[in-house]
Amino acid sequence: MPDVRNWKIIGRGDERICYLHPNNPARCIKLSRIEKAKQTHRELRYFRLLKRRKVPFTYIPEFFGIVKDDEVIGIEQQLVLDESAEVPPSVAGYLTKQLTPEQARRFWAGLDALKCYLLAYNVVPCDLVMSNLLVIERSNTTDVMLIDGLGASELIPLPEYVPWLGRRKIQRKWARFMAKTVKPHFSATQGCQAL
Repeated sequence: MPDVRNWKIIGRGDERICYLHPNNPARCIKLSRIEKAKQTHRELRYFRLLKRRKVPFTYIPEFFGIVKDDEVIGIEQQLVLDESAEVPPSVAGYLTKQLTPEQARRFWAGLDALKCYLLAYNVVPCDLVMSNLLVIERSNTTDVMLIDGLGASELIPLPEYVPWLGRRKIQRKWARFMAKTVKPHFSATQGCQAL
């Protein structure tokens, strides 16, 4: 097993612990124990599919490879940072602050850009929740990135391979996510009408 005792923990979930890469501060490693790695196996398979399809890693972290030994398996990927090289807040954290009208407008535009990206490239989320989305405020725009919970959860993941099934799943998950989590904080606004 990699010696993770001195690795900095930057996130923790039910199955995985996310560490700052020990040799590259622009990357992270999400590690699972082999016996509890269902999500990791799904995401590894899905990242490889996205690479083969040449999907740009615009609104999801770039995938660099697999980390594995007899006890753990993990994903090496881009560490999403803001312009100050800090980990940006999740949507949940971002929505706790009082937003100016301009911040709110840019946030909605960032959500819309993410939705359009998912639909355009058939990037299927399995777990669209506020903690899996980071909000990156830049000088003239706000990006929202999906950092976790990728890939269809079905035994036979047809939405990943059949675009119209993928788009239907994305639309369903997006509508549920917006209705239950984001829209209660705002009044309804226009979104991506294309695709």
